[in-house]
Amino acid sequence: MDNKKRSYGSANTESLVYWSSSFLRQPARVLIVEALPPWWSNTCPVLCDALDNFLSLACSLDGPCRLPHLSLYSLSRQQECLLPFVQVRGNLARLRSCVEELRSIPSEGCSRGTARGGEMLRQVVLDSLQQFKQYMRHIEANSQANSHTCVEVTVVTGRPGRGVVHFLENGLTDADLVPLKRLLVVQLHTEAECGEDAPSPEASRDASEDNLLLVDLQQVDNNVIAVESVLKAWLQEQGGDKEHLHLLLPSPLENHIPSATNQSQVPQKLRAIKALRADGMCESMLYGLPLVIRPTTCWQLDWDEMENNHNWFHALCHTLQSRDMVLLLQVESTQRSATGGPAVFSHYVLQPSASLSFLLKPVVSRELLLPCTPSLPVQDPTPEAMQVIQGCFTQMDEECVFNPHSLSSNLYPHLRSRGLLSQPRYPYRLQPAIHRQQSQPPEGAKATASRQPRQQPNQARQLGMKSKIKATVSPMPFSCSSSLGLPLAKASRPVLTFQSSGSHQAFVSAHQEQCDDSSIITLEED
Repeated sequence: MDNKKRSYGSANTESLVYWSSSFLRQPARVLIVEALPPWWSNTCPVLCDALDNFLSLACSLDGPCRLPHLSLYSLSRQQECLLPFVQVRGNLARLRSCVEELRSIPSEGCSRGTARGGEMLRQVVLDSLQQFKQYMRHIEANSQANSHTCVEVTVVTGRPGRGVVHFLENGLTDADLVPLKRLLVVQLHTEAECGEDAPSPEASRDASEDNLLLVDLQQVDNNVIAVESVLKAWLQEQGGDKEHLHLLLPSPLENHIPSATNQSQVPQKLRAIKALRADGMCESMLYGLPLVIRPTTCWQLDWDEMENNHNWFHALCHTLQSRDMVLLLQVESTQRSATGGPAVFSHYVLQPSASLSFLLKPVVSRELLLPCTPSLPVQDPTPEAMQVIQGCFTQMDEECVFNPHSLSSNLYPHLRSRGLLSQPRYPYRLQPAIHRQQSQPPEGAKATASRQPRQQPNQARQLGMKSKIKATVSPMPFSCSSSLGLPLAKASRPVLTFQSSGSHQAFVSAHQEQCDDSSIITLEED
């Protein structure tokens, strides 16, 4: 069934895809970009291209809301709020205009702003949190349903990341950070810069002892694919407040281990009914998209339960891999059919991997199996045919490993052209971006004059505000359906907790997660 036509609340109770409950705790996002010379000349084209590609995708996704709201700040000579909090879905035209505004920031000029960049960064973090509070109050005042009550702030910089982290930890120690869920510093660096910013163990220990605020640092190569991966992590489920799967295994223990699951929604249970040799499972018997299973990180479990589950998960993965086996699973039915008849059972195959995860794939049952009579060759192919085909292979490149980054489907340009043709969902008139001058005089009044093309429409207001801008924001109208509908492939992906039931069965708890680094997306024809 088409995902766009499927009602989220009426999904099959036996399905492993929780449309109605997934992605309910996705945080709003604030992106702070440091556009300071001399680093901005290297990071600007990479970051802007990656943002352009990512927003083209994020604005066009159908299904659960993976990225609810976004705000964008830039730091150059002064802090600027290029984009107050807006709904991402369907707002491609407005978001792209902000990317072009970011791209037009000069990459050369006076570096005097770098010296006070730390203080401006601290202020813009606090301003973004204040803006988020105002935005949430406005939503509540208008009685709009909203479950996204926290915000994550990401700072992208070309400067040495350790210095930025140290300044933020010291500068925000006494600040009100109530809605902040995470503060991440992303440093874009080249291969020549690797290792230059490595901290000493003593410095790291002193910083962690003196500051309660923990700022994460992620060092990323300065290329479009790497930056896209950082942004696409926003599309993965950020909940972690429940388990999604329990894997039931026959218990070898005489005494059962009690379950301590306190959740309003009972996790889906899968019972292992058979172990199979991996080479005895024909791929043609598998269908649909796989789910990635990882150990649960549900906060409702105590540390001992989570550690035991992780150990059991690791042991199961290692055992199946060393024996070259897979598990055949059957969904445990929790409800009878709506017609009063017997429930329908689904079956899955659990395949191990070396990365401490499983692939869960649907397997066909007797009722769905169509007749198949494969024809076996009675003799070898003719030498002439073999020579022709082998000659064709000599014309093709041969690689040992498939790299999806080497393939491009032109999806980003297609989404951009389709998104820009549709009507925007916000009540404003789209204005053409006025590009900044690309060169600036080194100081003083000349440097200020180089910004005049952008200051003329609101010169009096901006001169009064100088280095600090705050935005009071009202949310845009919300709509569940999207004319840019790009249905996601089967929503979220799982993760597993081993325990036991009273009938001597060990079970693994799992929560769904997105499929590794590359999401699989289903496209529809216009």
